[in-house]
Amino acid sequence: MSVVVTGATGTIGRDVVRLLAETGHEVRALGRSEAKLAEIDGPNVAPVAADNLDTAAVSDAAKRADVMVMITAAAPDAAAQAFSLLSAAKQAGVRKVVRVSAIKAAPDGPTDNTRQHAQTEADICASGLEYVFLRPSYFMQNMFMAAETIAGDGSFSFAMGEGSIGMIDTRDIAACAMHCTLSDQWNGQTLELTGPESISFDEIARRLATALKKPVSYNPITPQAAYEFIDGSGWGAWMAALTRDYGAAYASGWGDFVTEHVAQITGRAPSSFERFAADMFQPSVGSA
Repeated sequence: MSVVVTGATGTIGRDVVRLLAETGHEVRALGRSEAKLAEIDGPNVAPVAADNLDTAAVSDAAKRADVMVMITAAAPDAAAQAFSLLSAAKQAGVRKVVRVSAIKAAPDGPTDNTRQHAQTEADICASGLEYVFLRPSYFMQNMFMAAETIAGDGSFSFAMGEGSIGMIDTRDIAACAMHCTLSDQWNGQTLELTGPESISFDEIARRLATALKKPVSYNPITPQAAYEFIDGSGWGAWMAALTRDYGAAYASGWGDFVTEHVAQITGRAPSSFERFAADMFQPSVGSA
C-alpha cells in the first residue's frame, strides 16, 4: 500500500510514518520543513516538502497513493488547509482519508478548533471519498509544557480547574491511525479516542509526586488568566482564545468520558498515564 501522511513532522505524524514504514508500506511524508523531514527519512519513507495550501504540490505527491492520513495543526486557517489537502487527494485519485480530527468536533462546539474540525469532517463526507474520523481527547504529551516548572519548583498550572479528562497518549492515536489506514473495518465511522481513565490534574500531580519522589502541586488558573498569559507571551489572540475556551470546556466536565475505541481498533488497552510518565515524561523532567 502507498500512503501519504500530512503533518508528518508533528508528534502524531512522526509516529504514523514510522509505524507504516515498519510494516513495509510506502509512505510519502509531507511537511513544510525540509530539515524536520530529513529527521524522519528512512526505509520506505519518501519525504516531500510541501505547504498544505499548495494543492498542486500535494496532489503531485499523493499520486498513486491509496490512503491519505490527514493531520493538520491547530491554526486559524486549519479548515482551509484541510480543504486544500482534500482537494489534492481527490485530484490524485486517493481512495480514502483517515482524518485525525478533534474531540467532540461539532459546528456548535466550544472552541474554534472544535468548529473547524466539524467543517472539515463535513467536507470529507461530501467529497465522496471513503473516510475514518479519529477524534482524540486531550494529549498526555501536553504535560511537556509543564516539564520545566515541575522540574524546578514542583508545580504546574493549567486552566482546566478541577475537571477530569479522558486524556490519551499520542502514541495510541498514531497506532489507531495506522490500523485504520491498513484496514477498511472502520470506514465510515467516527471514533472518539481516549485513554483508559478520566483523570484530573490534581490526581496527575499526586501520581507525579510518587513517581518523581518529590512534592508536585497543581495550581489551576482561570481561563481568562490563561488567555492573558498566552497572548502576552506572543502566541497571538487566536491561540490565546483557544487555550481559554478549551480550559473552560474541560473545567465544566466536557472531556470527562472514556471509550473503548483504542482497544477495539488496536487490540490492546490504551496507555495509562503511569506508562506515559515512565516512558516519556519523567526522562524529560530529569533533563529540564
